[in-house]
Amino acid sequence: MRVWYEIIWCFALSHSVSKLVKLLNLNYKSSFGCYQIIRLALTQRSFEDRRKIAGPAEVDESYYGGLFKNLRKEIRWKLRYEGKAKRGRGAKYRKQPVFGIYKRNGTVYLELITECTKKELEKIIERKIKKRTSIFSDTLTSYNGLIGLGYIHKTVNHGAEIYVDGKVRINGMEGFWGLSKTNMHTYKGIRKENWIYYLKEMEFRYNERHLSFEEMVAKIITILMTHRK
Repeated sequence: MRVWYEIIWCFALSHSVSKLVKLLNLNYKSSFGCYQIIRLALTQRSFEDRRKIAGPAEVDESYYGGLFKNLRKEIRWKLRYEGKAKRGRGAKYRKQPVFGIYKRNGTVYLELITECTKKELEKIIERKIKKRTSIFSDTLTSYNGLIGLGYIHKTVNHGAEIYVDGKVRINGMEGFWGLSKTNMHTYKGIRKENWIYYLKEMEFRYNERHLSFEEMVAKIITILMTHRK
């Protein structure tokens, strides 16, 4: 239990696995496994939260993944062979699309998606946001049916270089994208199957940023104690 407390302590401080190994004299595989257990518990807690957002919400999508030049050599060759190494739209083949909801009180909710299709995005929105809630987005056509679903929908046209129109903006969600991508640069070579766990860690840290260090450690312990394998 003492070792686990120290592991949680290091996780709360955002120490890397390598630093954890040095501090606690553990092997790398065990240390990484412990961090993954914490991330799995955070992910489970997020998905099991059935509460719906009732206040004004911003929705947006983004792509996560490293630069093409930083990919492994064999992956670069494969993408070139498949014609998926081009700039712009080619990025969607090598990067992971993520959908985010930002409640104006400063909390976010994230999900991995296969594509930014109307059907997929509306399914998440209906599950996580109450009807008659004000939703702000960019002009992506996948959001065009939100009014018909019972939401108050307003858009900001980034293509016309309009980023704020009174209360209509998605700056909160875009601010989170930038912050989380900067923080995730510290993790090198995240496997595709582990993306959701790292994203949910970013979600947790952002949503609980108001907690003191001791409160964050206590919250992680509570989440671990209720985690089901």
